Amino acid sequence: MKVNDLKAILKFSAKEEAMFGRFDLPKDAFYPMILSLKVGGAWSYSTGDLKSISVMKVFTTYNEETGTGHTIEEVYLFLDPEYVSKEGTVYRLEKCGGRDERALVTRPYSVTLKAKRIIVASISTEKKKIFIKELDEKTMSFTGPSAFYAAHEMEHLEHIEIDGLPMWAFEYEEVKS
Repeated sequence: MKVNDLKAILKFSAKEEAMFGRFDLPKDAFYPMILSLKVGGAWSYSTGDLKSISVMKVFTTYNEETGTGHTIEEVYLFLDPEYVSKEGTVYRLEKCGGRDERALVTRPYSVTLKAKRIIVASISTEKKKIFIKELDEKTMSFTGPSAFYAAHEMEHLEHIEIDGLPMWAFEYEEVKS
């Protein structure tokens, strides 16, 4: 690693710690959000008295005239989340942590979660900035992929083993043109 890269990472980490320190929460409460920001995806974390999950929403702005676009990622951090509602059933392939293969699982199409606190980080690829704020709202609803991720992370917090039909239970079939 180059010295300039290492300096930039250390500077970024110091700013990150200062930013998250403003919310008067234990540092480990932010682990799911930090992982979502740095690695992507949704994450969960729990100790005896603290539970948190991160859930991502991704939007794309695209300019037809210039042929360019940008994504905006919103990473929601839920502190001590609980379900308010779950609706629908979606069958999807999913891989989790230590599993070697994907499995067919069921997830709700939409979920509504409530939490003691909700903090959102909006990442603008256009401005190269991460905007962080605490929401006044204590409930959030998600549909589609964001709902799937939320349900998956809630299972982790509830210590439910994620189980499904393994990929090798599927069959290949050739389609003739």
